[in-house]
Amino acid sequence: MPLALCIVGCGQFARTFAHSLQPVRDEVDLFFASRDLMRARAYAALFQGRGAFGSYAAAAADPRVEALYLCTPHHLHQAHVALAAQAGKHILVEKPLARTLAEGQAMLAAAQRAGVILMVAENARFMVAVRQCKALMARGGVGDLRVVQLHEETPFQPGDWRSRRALNGGGVFIDSGIHKVHLLRYFTGEPAHLYATALPQALAQHEGEDGVVVMTRGASGVVGVIHHAWTSAQPPSPPWVVVSGTRGRLTLELGASWLRLAQGSTEQTWQCPGDASGLIPMVQAFRESIRTGQEPEMSETEGLRDLAVVLKAYESIEEGVSLPL
Repeated sequence: MPLALCIVGCGQFARTFAHSLQPVRDEVDLFFASRDLMRARAYAALFQGRGAFGSYAAAAADPRVEALYLCTPHHLHQAHVALAAQAGKHILVEKPLARTLAEGQAMLAAAQRAGVILMVAENARFMVAVRQCKALMARGGVGDLRVVQLHEETPFQPGDWRSRRALNGGGVFIDSGIHKVHLLRYFTGEPAHLYATALPQALAQHEGEDGVVVMTRGASGVVGVIHHAWTSAQPPSPPWVVVSGTRGRLTLELGASWLRLAQGSTEQTWQCPGDASGLIPMVQAFRESIRTGQEPEMSETEGLRDLAVVLKAYESIEEGVSLPL
């Protein structure tokens, strides 16, 4: 039976999300909710939606809707999770789960009380090249892990709520750098220590930080390095990940479908079949969790752990010291 999923918040990423799901529309019936009914209807017409709503409450109350995908500003996540949970709807919520751990824990409690699935929409975990990288690491492709490096510098001008620290929960690191935090945890396990510093500000009208460098160290000594920034420089450079160990090095670009393994003087490149964006398998995992009642792979607990690392990085930036996690 298709998953009856309502996209709550018809912004630009909702358009990207709906377009990406077109190959599996036999598995997902889409609905659209916006504070502007005409906008919701326009999205429904464009993406063959089953219905449109002029309020989020109307979407939550409709018996045709099984789950809500919350694609709304960060400061509204807690209220919208509560709305969905009270209506008995399963919840897929955009990252970050929340702005603070207290908000995130309240959301988790609301979902548990209602007996609904709460999953964080962390598509990077489900990217086909990321999954292949994880599998090759498990098979010893790089030997003993030494360092994981993640780099992204994207031309972007945050507007409206994203440029306001209180509404966004911070700056670039909580907004999109949290993808890199999750991948670092996915590849290396939980970091034990962290040091973070903000880059000199490039976007003058943005209240939060627009660039960070974070270094982590795990209990076994594995090092992680994240450089994540918004920039005015054009054109964009692909975000990349390098995983290095005692026997080899894995390289990939996020959102691409290739993966390269270098061992000694040899190099091998794979083309990875599947969804490079990770959005389709993410939604399939959400649907499977609902159908089976099992905790989703990208659970609210995973989202809270990602958030804890982000907030610890902000603490490190403020204090200028390395901190334990």
